[in-house]
This record gives sequence, structure tokens and C-alpha cells, in this order.
Amino acid sequence: MSWIRRIETLTLRRLPHPTLGAAAVIVVLAVMVLPAPLLASGSYGWAAGDTLHYTLDDSLDGTLDDSLGESLGESARVSPAAQLRSRLLYDTIAAGRSLDRSDAVGSSSEARRSVPLAFGLSAALPGAGQVYNRTWIRAAGAFIVESGLILGYVLWKDRGQDAEAAYKNYAHEHWDPGQYAAWLNDYVDYLEEVDGGSLGVDDIPIPQGIDFSEPLAWSPQERQAVRSFFDEVRAVEDEVYHPETGAAFSHNLPYFAEQQYYELIGKYFQFAPGWADYPRWKEGDAFTDAIDPERTGSDGTKPNVQGRFLEYASDHADANTLLRRASRASAFLVLHHVVAAFDAAISAKLHNDRIQTGVELGMDRFQQPQLSAALSVRL
Repeated sequence: MSWIRRIETLTLRRLPHPTLGAAAVIVVLAVMVLPAPLLASGSYGWAAGDTLHYTLDDSLDGTLDDSLGESLGESARVSPAAQLRSRLLYDTIAAGRSLDRSDAVGSSSEARRSVPLAFGLSAALPGAGQVYNRTWIRAAGAFIVESGLILGYVLWKDRGQDAEAAYKNYAHEHWDPGQYAAWLNDYVDYLEEVDGGSLGVDDIPIPQGIDFSEPLAWSPQERQAVRSFFDEVRAVEDEVYHPETGAAFSHNLPYFAEQQYYELIGKYFQFAPGWADYPRWKEGDAFTDAIDPERTGSDGTKPNVQGRFLEYASDHADANTLLRRASRASAFLVLHHVVAAFDAAISAKLHNDRIQTGVELGMDRFQQPQLSAALSVRL
């Protein structure tokens, strides 16, 4: 249900002198354009539908309207025009009944609010604009959501980064590029033996004296040697294929310590031979079933893919899950700032729309022209 407090400010009768008429109009307009914060001194309380009337006579002395004066008795008194505005804004009118003070409009709550300021406060800190608007429940909710998102982001990011560092160390310790290159050399021989042809590729020279488990200790020369070694590996990968399907390798080994390096060695079976627990693929001069990591068993599984590959894949997935959660939390943080900012701006705008001013020109009951200024507060 919509309630309106309407304060009818002035009713002007015909004045005998143009100067007096002009002065009366100035008084009316001055009352009309007063900012909303002046509406409340904390000492009055108009209930829904209460109306306050002031009338200017020919001498510009203001008297209470007859009907209201009769109801007020001794409280009806003459007010000089100069006091009209302050009387209108600050007097408490008891029109024959007690006014509920809880229905009063406080100065801080009825002040016009800056929409850009409300937007900016909540954009910077969700809840701040709601505090500015005095919407306390929304402010508390915004602060709680913001705190939860920040806490979730920090926890998930820290745990994700720790898990990422752990699986990288695990890869350094248990996945050996040299072992993978040795398997590729034997795999070329296996394909040539199976197909009875030649792939026309040379064996990959495996660097000696380089510890792949301690990459931070490498010298610049060792780093360059590792990169050249990986180029040799990638060249051979381009020539080999899967004997079951005849399909070429889907991926090349990324350069050491790249993000894709850590992802692919625990994702694609072609890289399984680089893990320390991979089965022996050659006994003397004979190749075992483990020479083909993509070989499919009778039950549809990959029997040559062993525990460390699967364990690493699980650890890598868990770390990525935590980091994705942190990323989503950061995205929701940005979204929360935007939503809170628009909520604060809309609340401020709706609040301002409740406070309205207006001027009307009409006729009184004596068919005389009258000019009325009105200030309305919509609850």
C-alpha cells in the first residue's frame, strides 16, 4: 500500500500590490526548492495524509487556515511571512490527535542521495553503498558474500599453488625425458621390424650428465643442450605412428617445464614410457608388449599404463580443480562488485524518487487565483 505525506505549503490570495505579490511568490518558490535534508529536525512526525496549510493575507502575515485553526484552538497563531518557511519545516502539528513518532521522517534517511556516490562506494567495497543508503540488511549480506568469496579465493589459490608445486616436483623426480627418448629409439626399431621398412630417422642422442630432477641447478649451457635434445625428440615424434591404428602421434613433447609439458606427460598414453615404473619394453633383442603404450587389453584398458602415470594424472587434476575454483571465485568477486554497485545506485535512485516538489496554480473556493507549492514524501 502506497502512503503519501503531502505538505501543502502556501495558498496565496489576491494581493493589493504587485510588489507584495512578487514577494509571496518568492517565498513559495524558496520553500519548494529547499533540499530534502531540511525536512526533518527530529521533532515532528506527520502521519500518512496529514496536511499543513499556511495562508498569506494582504499584509503578508501568515495565519493558519480557519479549519485547522479551529481544531488547534490556542495553538493557532499568526506567523510572520519571514517565519513561514521555518514553521513549515520544523513545527509539529497536532491536528486533533496524537502523531506516532515512529512515522516521522528522519533527516538522514530522507536526504537526497548521490546515485554516483552510492554506485562508486559499492563498486569499491560491496556493502559500503548499502550502508550509505541505510539498507542495513543488504549491507550485511554484501559484506558476508564479499568476505566468503575472498576467503574462498585465498584458500583455493594457496592450496592449488601448493598442489601445483607438488606435482611438478613429482614429475621431475619420476618422469625422465631421457628414458622417453630411449623408448622412442626402440619404438622406431619396432615399427621398422613390424612393417619391414625404414622410417629414415636417426637415433636421438641422449645428453649425459644432466639431472632432469634438478632443473634449477642447470647452467645456461645445459639449458641449451636440453632444448636441442627436445628438438630431436619432437622430430622423431613426427615420423612415428601407432601400429594398431596407423595414426600419427597426436602431440609432440612440449619443451621442458612449460605448462603443457606438465599437463601432457600425465594425459596422453604415448608419454607413459617416460615414467619410472613403466614396464620393460625390451628383453635382450626381443620387444615385449610394453613397447606399445597404446596397446588395448582384452578388457578394453591400457595394461601398459602403470601407477605413477595415473597417480600423477590424479594429482594434476586435483591441483587444476583448486586453481579453477580460485579463478571462479575471483570472477564472482568482480560480478559481486558490479551487482552491489547497481543495487546501491538503484536504491539511491528509488529513494530520491520518493521526494517530490511541485507548484500548482488554481482557484480557491471564492474563485480567486491561488498559487500552491507542495513537497511530497512517498513512503
